[in-house]
Amino acid sequence: MSNRRIQSGSTERIVRWSSNDHIRIGLALTPRRGLGLVAFDRIRKGERVAGFDGEIYHWRPTVNNLTNDAPYYIRDHAVQIGPYRSRDSAGIARYANHSCDPNCGITGGIWITPMRDILPGEELTWDYAMTEDNDWEMTCDCGSPLCRKVIRGYRHLPPERRAAYQGYLGDWLAASNPPYAAHDTPFPVAV
Repeated sequence: MSNRRIQSGSTERIVRWSSNDHIRIGLALTPRRGLGLVAFDRIRKGERVAGFDGEIYHWRPTVNNLTNDAPYYIRDHAVQIGPYRSRDSAGIARYANHSCDPNCGITGGIWITPMRDILPGEELTWDYAMTEDNDWEMTCDCGSPLCRKVIRGYRHLPPERRAAYQGYLGDWLAASNPPYAAHDTPFPVAV
């Protein structure tokens, strides 16, 4: 793992790189979303590019119990890996931006993985609903014609998006295969 100094406008921050981060990706300032993951070279469908391989957080009864203070913003950057559990990245996966029409998904529970070939200079994005199914939400302005305007959990995805994401969901969602309708409420309860 190594640290690199990143300058973003007038803000400077230290970013950790993990040994699990693909050598052909890096951080760049994106036109719409600030820092994001960008391919430096062609990346093939199915190659792991970054992982949520860091600290595991337990929260109950709401994900809003996770801290969201600077400089880490855990709540907005960790991914849900089970009922009442989230995991952060030890590297740059936390900088992957959301899109309602993503080019990457989640495999193996924690790996950001392209769903198609990625070209040099292309931003790598994934749909945060591929791992989340809790009370967290945020406004979306991804610019896609498929933009839902609000990013929420898996249960709120339209059926056609759920079908498109098969094979690219967090393991805990794929294993439970939730048959949610848009109006369903509670997420699975840990026993």
